[in-house]
Amino acid sequence: MRIFYGWWVLGGLFVMYAVSNGIATFTLPVFYSSFMDEYGWNQEEVTRPAAIKFLFASVFNLTAGFLFDRYSPRPIMGAGALLMVFGLTMFLSMDSLLHFTMIYLFVAFGLSLCGLIPSMLTTSRWFTKYRGRAVGILLMASSFGGAALPKVVQVPLTDGNWRMAMMILAGIGFVGMFLPVLWPLRARPEDKGLTPDGVPQSETEGGEGTKKIGIVGGLPLNQVARMPVFYYLLIATGILWFCITGVTQHHAVYLEKDHGYDRATVIDVVFVFFLCAIVGKFTFGWLSDHVNRLAVMLLATANLGIGLVILRMVDGENIAMTYAYAIVYGIGFSGAFTMIQLTIAELFAGPTYGRILGVYVAVDTIAAAIGIFTLGTLRVQLGSYIPAIDLMLFMVAIAMVCIFAIKRQMSRRQQETVAA
Repeated sequence: MRIFYGWWVLGGLFVMYAVSNGIATFTLPVFYSSFMDEYGWNQEEVTRPAAIKFLFASVFNLTAGFLFDRYSPRPIMGAGALLMVFGLTMFLSMDSLLHFTMIYLFVAFGLSLCGLIPSMLTTSRWFTKYRGRAVGILLMASSFGGAALPKVVQVPLTDGNWRMAMMILAGIGFVGMFLPVLWPLRARPEDKGLTPDGVPQSETEGGEGTKKIGIVGGLPLNQVARMPVFYYLLIATGILWFCITGVTQHHAVYLEKDHGYDRATVIDVVFVFFLCAIVGKFTFGWLSDHVNRLAVMLLATANLGIGLVILRMVDGENIAMTYAYAIVYGIGFSGAFTMIQLTIAELFAGPTYGRILGVYVAVDTIAAAIGIFTLGTLRVQLGSYIPAIDLMLFMVAIAMVCIFAIKRQMSRRQQETVAA
C-alpha cells in the first residue's frame, strides 16, 4: 500500500520543527547558567534577550502570517533556516549583553520564517480528517528536540566548553532545518495531484475529509475580530504562553542557582520534562480527534496548573518532587500548547487562517516575552521565584474561565446552526 505523501511532508516538518524550536526555545536556556558564570549576569539579565526575542518575533510572526497566505512556504522556510544557523554561529564571538540580544533577534527572525506558523499552515493544508493526530505529531517535534538536543551537548556544557556545544548545535541546525526544504516539503496536496488526507476526490465530496472551514472560519479578519470568542481565546492562549515560556526559560536557572542542583542533573530533569511533553502532545492530539477539543483544552490547562503547584514545592533536598514537576508540568505544558494550535484551527480554519494564526502567534509571543521578563524581574527584586509561580496559578484560573466561556458560546452556535 502506497504511503500518503502528506505523511512524508509531516516527517520533514517534524525534523525542521524539532531542530528549530528545540534549539531556539528549549536548548538555549540550558546555556544560561554558563553565561551567568562567564559574564556575571543575573537571572533577569540572562533571560532578557529571550524576552526581547519574543517581542520582536510577535512582529515577525504577524508579517509571516500574511506572507504564507500569499506565497509558497518552501523558499521562505529555507531562508529562515539559514538565518537561524547564522545566528547560532554568532554566539561564538559574543562579548556583551547587547551582542547576546542582537543574536537572539537573528534567531527570532529565522524562527518566524521556518517555525510554528509555516509548519501549522502546511500541516492543516495536508490534513483535515486526521488534523488532530497530525498536529499532535508535529508539535511533538519541539519536545523531541527539547529532550534530545540538551543531551547531545551535555558533555561540553558540563565541562565548561559552551562554545563547542554551540558549534554542535549550529551543525545540527544546518542539516536538520535546511535539508527537509529540498525534500520532502510541498506546500499543498494539490502540488502533488492529491487531496487532503489522501482521500480520493469521489469520496470527499460532502464528507468529513473536505472539512476545511472552522466553526467560525472563512470570515475576513476584521469580522472575526468583532467576535467575543476571538478575545476569549486570545486571553487564554496569551496566559498559557506566558506560563509555558516563562517557566521553560527559567526552570534550568531556578534548579541550578536557587536549589543547588549540578548542571548534569538539571539537564537530566529537562530531558524528562520534554520526554513527558512528547507523550503529552501525542495524547492530547489523539484525544482531540475523539473528544470535544475545548473540553480537552480545559483538561490540559488544569494539568498545567497542577504542575505549577508541584513546582512551587520543589526544593534542593527532594529530587523526587523535582522529577514529579518535570513529569506533570511537561505533560501539561505540551497538552496546552497542542490544544492552543488545534483550537485556533478548529475555530478559524479557512482562507484567512494564516493571517488569523499570525495575529494569535504575535499576541502569544508578546505574552511569552512578558512572562520571561516578569519571572526574571520578580526573582531579582524579591529574591525568589515563588511570587511569580503564585501569579501564574492565578492566571491559569482566568484562562480556564475563558476556555469555558468559549465552549459555551460554540455549543450554542452549533445548536443554532442545527436548528436552522
